[in-house]
Amino acid sequence: MDLNDHPTVKQLRAREAGVDDNTKVRPSLEADWLRQLAMDCGADDAGLIDIDLPALDPQRSEILKHYPWTKTLLSFVVRMSREPVRSPARSVSNLEFHNTGDLVDEVSRHIVRHLEESGIRAVNPAMGFPMEMYQFPGGIWVVSHKPVAVAAGLGHMGIHRNIIHPKFGNFILLGTVLIDAGATEHDAPLDYNPCLECKLCVATCPVGAIAPDGEFNFSACFTHNYREFMGGFTDWVEQVADSKNAMDYRKRISGPETASMWQSLSHSANYKSAYCMAVCPAGEDVIGPYLRDRKAHLQDVVKPLQDKPEPVYVIKGSDADTFVRKKWPNKTVKHVGNALQPRSIPGLLANMPLVFQPNQSRGLNATYHFSFTGDEQREATIIIRDRTLHIQEGLIGSANLHVTADTRTWLGFLAKERNLAWALVRRKIRMKGSPKLLVAFGKCFPSAGVRHEPTEILPQTSTLQREPVLYRQNDAATGKIKWQGTLTVAEIIEVANQVKTFRLVNPTGGKIPFQYLPGQFLTLDIEPRGIPTKRSYTISSTPTWRDRIEITVKREEHGLVSGWLHDELKPGDSLKLLAPNGSFVFAGENQPSIVLIGGGVGMTPLMSVARYLTDSQWPGDIHMLLSFRGTGDYLFREEVASLQSRNPNLKVTATLSNPGDSPWSGPTGRIDKAFLERSIPNPADQHVHLCGPPPMMEAVKAALSELGVPKAQIKTEAFGTIKRDPTAVGARTGAVAGRIQFQRSQVDAAVLEGATILDTADEADVYIDSACRSGTCGLCRVKLLSGKVRMTVEDALTEDEKMDGYILACQAEVETDVEIDV
Repeated sequence: MDLNDHPTVKQLRAREAGVDDNTKVRPSLEADWLRQLAMDCGADDAGLIDIDLPALDPQRSEILKHYPWTKTLLSFVVRMSREPVRSPARSVSNLEFHNTGDLVDEVSRHIVRHLEESGIRAVNPAMGFPMEMYQFPGGIWVVSHKPVAVAAGLGHMGIHRNIIHPKFGNFILLGTVLIDAGATEHDAPLDYNPCLECKLCVATCPVGAIAPDGEFNFSACFTHNYREFMGGFTDWVEQVADSKNAMDYRKRISGPETASMWQSLSHSANYKSAYCMAVCPAGEDVIGPYLRDRKAHLQDVVKPLQDKPEPVYVIKGSDADTFVRKKWPNKTVKHVGNALQPRSIPGLLANMPLVFQPNQSRGLNATYHFSFTGDEQREATIIIRDRTLHIQEGLIGSANLHVTADTRTWLGFLAKERNLAWALVRRKIRMKGSPKLLVAFGKCFPSAGVRHEPTEILPQTSTLQREPVLYRQNDAATGKIKWQGTLTVAEIIEVANQVKTFRLVNPTGGKIPFQYLPGQFLTLDIEPRGIPTKRSYTISSTPTWRDRIEITVKREEHGLVSGWLHDELKPGDSLKLLAPNGSFVFAGENQPSIVLIGGGVGMTPLMSVARYLTDSQWPGDIHMLLSFRGTGDYLFREEVASLQSRNPNLKVTATLSNPGDSPWSGPTGRIDKAFLERSIPNPADQHVHLCGPPPMMEAVKAALSELGVPKAQIKTEAFGTIKRDPTAVGARTGAVAGRIQFQRSQVDAAVLEGATILDTADEADVYIDSACRSGTCGLCRVKLLSGKVRMTVEDALTEDEKMDGYILACQAEVETDVEIDV
């Protein structure tokens, strides 16, 4: 029969010609229609993104490899019941995971069926398993659901590396449908992170995989939580195969472990913990009980998981091995393998960041060159420094150790299939440098025992790029996510003696890529003289200027960063920064007037406020009181006069402590009680923002108190606190003030008299994020678990944070032995 005469072909052609009355009308792909379709099929929320969105760069080629026609991705969530997930009986929680996972797959199947009935091609990759196991241990999924959900506005990644939905919290599972059609509009990421930063996920993780600052130990989580999946199953099989007899097997694997593996084989693989999801209180539907009674949440949800006696699966010699033994005496450590053994050099380099153990690398600062020969020829530079790992293609710079190795021999050595001594004697592996460095290198990547001769089946190379997902912190003042990126220096302006304004712009043009409030600061992440350094500077411009942002910096004597900014930075250079930060803000809300008092360069946040209130035509009175040494030190003098002419409510009074011979008709001396009485009407009724050197601020606060201004109406920010050069070591008396236990880093150190916790952390090679080192920026905020400290400056801490036990590591000096959560 001719194909054109076939009944099916004739019926289709008739419909296409409009002959068939039952012709279905294909709906246009309206975005609202697509979202509603997902909801009608059982989803609880949905969003849409375009395949060309930059957020999909790491996985676009993998998606298009399978489905090159993909144009739109429909992301959706299905919520889980919270109490089952929280249950210490993990069989209950796993049932909820698996049932909801099945529902996700069913929802996506119904969506695809409806789209197909409308003549639209679509496909639904699995929520979880099954996956493309021929690519294991590389990227085995067709689509990575989490980045898609973030881009579609369904949530953001929490510290625990799970997506947190603004309403349902992290009690959700994700699905994605790939569609061969465009949509009328797309969704955008949320502009805030629902994560509460409560750190309960950190407190309950059995293996210490989650760090308070958002760092994540993939290997620790994979080995324990996924014990009965993939690599853990492979490890169990190898134990079965390697056992001499039943009695030998029983010594390796206990009866309950065997029963658990049988259960996974029969009823879907079971997660061993997922406690980080169980304890998370974020999300509008979830947070209520936590806010009403936090102690009850800790007692009812968190503590049962912490106190549960259970086996915890770790690789011998790993960070998790040390952590569990120290943190959880009620849990049993079980040494196992995870079968993350690379079988190719690309797989080796891709796997290394996943199995790297930061605490095992403590004290190691070395550069390694690797030259691979034989089956796969490739060169790589691996740098281990400050508990971080960096991998670069090719041989870069000079190396402390150069390893030349036959590819098969090296991979066999890593899998414990080849003997290093044998390989060295036969020159299959050659080294130039100290062998001790190779031993130290191996300690950073512990592997598990003997492996057996495999039937080698290399996985297909995945095009998926494994890039770390960074935790994005909210700014407390704006309630928005802190922006990280690079701005370009457009102009450098002299504004006073040894003071310059640095004007920064968006390198791609247009608006500054973040919002801020007047009085906030930004943090530079730079390397003056090759020294990685963070330093915070107040934003002196106003948020009403959307095309530029400015910081105004005084050159400090011996200042590492200020000297670099003044002497070496030039227009056209780029600055990497984090912004915004800080709570020393005033935008005119809820106050009829404001008093701004600044000393020297402490004027900069007040200038931002004055500019903003003038531009926004705030109707209240602004009393700006300024103190400088001489006329050449008077910042923004001409612009202040211009602001006064534009804003009749702005009243400025400046005093000079040492005018010298310069013409000056204004007040002289320092800001004292008499000066304040003359300049401020009804002082006791005013709200005051005070910024300057600590001695000046203490004197002014005392004078304000004498004038009846309540302490609660005075907000301060310090300038001029001693900022320690990160290359310098401060003078110490040699006397020991106490000892400090860095709990998560598993380090115990003596604290010398005069040293701060941050100083001690630096010397003990324990990482604490920091920038200003003056108690202003708050980046070094850590939780004090026990003991007592004193702090000279604590402006960056809110009252709630102080009550919760947070301290500033750069300011805290110990008065007793202490323990902190770092």
